[in-house]
Amino acid sequence: MRPSPSLPAARAQALARKYQRLVDLRARRDGDGEPATRGELRALAAEFPGSLRELDTLGDAELRRRAAACAAAAAGGAGEPWMAWIDRFHGLMRQALTARARGGGPQDDFERTMLAPPDGRMLPAVVAQIARESGEAESEVAATLFPSRRRGRE
Repeated sequence: MRPSPSLPAARAQALARKYQRLVDLRARRDGDGEPATRGELRALAAEFPGSLRELDTLGDAELRRRAAACAAAAAGGAGEPWMAWIDRFHGLMRQALTARARGGGPQDDFERTMLAPPDGRMLPAVVAQIARESGEAESEVAATLFPSRRRGRE
């Protein structure tokens, strides 16, 4: 992985908060707790578009690891390249969803792509944009942000 631009402490802190919320939601879903309400899920998705995919695809151990890594970065520790990528992912997803909701008007190339993404799916197009910006391979960005998890493995 190439070095990525450092993530401002406030953004790392926001990501740490997001991952802690995902840890809590995951524990409730997998345990005997109350399931997440529609309002909780909508609020999380509004603040961090695409984060519900992480809830579905990342295991408890990885969610906890990411929460701790982001908290450490927010406290001045070294960040990891994926942190800037996932922060950018949320920003691009927000931009894509806004462009789709607007449907027309002034747009940049990215927004035009999001109106009719390849294969009709925004997520791969957003990952491709992050890969272009970071100089990493799309497969590396995708595997880092959303690693596949086999059932029964954490």
